[in-house]
Amino acid sequence: MTQILQDILNIDTSKECIKFLVKRVQSENYRGVQISQHNRYTQKEILIILQEIYSLCGENYLQIRTTDLSKRPQNINGEEKYAKLTHNIASKIGRCTQDSLRKNIFVDMHRMGLINRFNAKKKALSPFENGVKKYIALTQLAIELLSAKDIFTQNILYTRALESLMNGFGEEILQIILELNKPYLTIYELLFFGTFVYQTLDSHIYERVEIIGFIKEFRSLSRFSQKLLIEKIKAYCNPLNFSGDKTQKRDFHNWINETQQILTLLAQMAYFEWNKKEQKLYIRVGKEGIYDNSAKLKRSLAQKQYYFTQHKITKTKGFELHHIVPLCFAKNRLEFQIFDNWQNLVYIDAYSHAQITQNNNANVLLSFEENDAIFTDFNDNKVCCKNNTNIKYDTDKQNLMLAYNQQLLFAKET
Repeated sequence: MTQILQDILNIDTSKECIKFLVKRVQSENYRGVQISQHNRYTQKEILIILQEIYSLCGENYLQIRTTDLSKRPQNINGEEKYAKLTHNIASKIGRCTQDSLRKNIFVDMHRMGLINRFNAKKKALSPFENGVKKYIALTQLAIELLSAKDIFTQNILYTRALESLMNGFGEEILQIILELNKPYLTIYELLFFGTFVYQTLDSHIYERVEIIGFIKEFRSLSRFSQKLLIEKIKAYCNPLNFSGDKTQKRDFHNWINETQQILTLLAQMAYFEWNKKEQKLYIRVGKEGIYDNSAKLKRSLAQKQYYFTQHKITKTKGFELHHIVPLCFAKNRLEFQIFDNWQNLVYIDAYSHAQITQNNNANVLLSFEENDAIFTDFNDNKVCCKNNTNIKYDTDKQNLMLAYNQQLLFAKET
């Protein structure tokens, strides 16, 4: 095993990306970002499920099965609509059981913010809370998604749901691709590097700029060296090479399966499209995407430069530009462009950025305590950024930043 790791290093001893991979595959957290490994669904299938729920009970509670069919084959009183729901869904998408719907799909739909789940007393539960779930109900986001009048609005709302499921990972990948010389990601670039953005290894948080650097280095390798690296990583990550439990083993098959699932979700977002022939994830360009043409793509990058110009600061190692109100909050193309504005950006350190990202990018309310910036979520959880330590900005721009943040969060729909 040690020899395989040395063989990997010897592919090119000058490349930091290879040194990183050798460290990564030895870590218990080698798989990095973990989202939804086993579920496979499309936007169309999720819309069918939502529509069938709405047709049966509207926005009211729906009682669901609480026990596996193997333990209780018959439905009890109150579960009739749930049995009908699964039958209707299966007839339209070709697969769905009472067990798979509640144990797999509903788990993700709750994390997507499309349904809420409740206990027997109809107390709302958090997406990650244990215990028996007896009822579900559609959320306002689900109703908006069902009511969307055009494909773009539907896509951007579904993107918001996926961003909730992925804890803001989609927006991180968008920013990574935007900053690459060639705007795409391959599955191995996502597998080896993209899935470790803001993950911790040996007490070090791998920020976006480091991940981008690794990807650029990987691309600079010859095709032969890239293929050799992939094969050596596969050879090392064979469960048969390890003893002990799952935490002590490395499994390339499971690792890439999980990455393929993440890729499937990313490809459904309004930001991206998957080129099957080239096996690359590109930023979507076209009438149904975020950008009408390449010019708008360049303008998006210009907003980042405006931040540095307007705040009179320079780029600093260990800091990242961050959208205070994430792009996935946008409901349409106009809102997306309003959110993708330098006045909605802050330059914060990797640790603070990781805190916000791990809280599902929910710290969207900006405030200040003297010159320190405070980012608060809807449950009053705060991330505090000390000026010049965790955030770099022009303090004379405080009122402008606050006004724009208030405009984005509290503007009334017309």
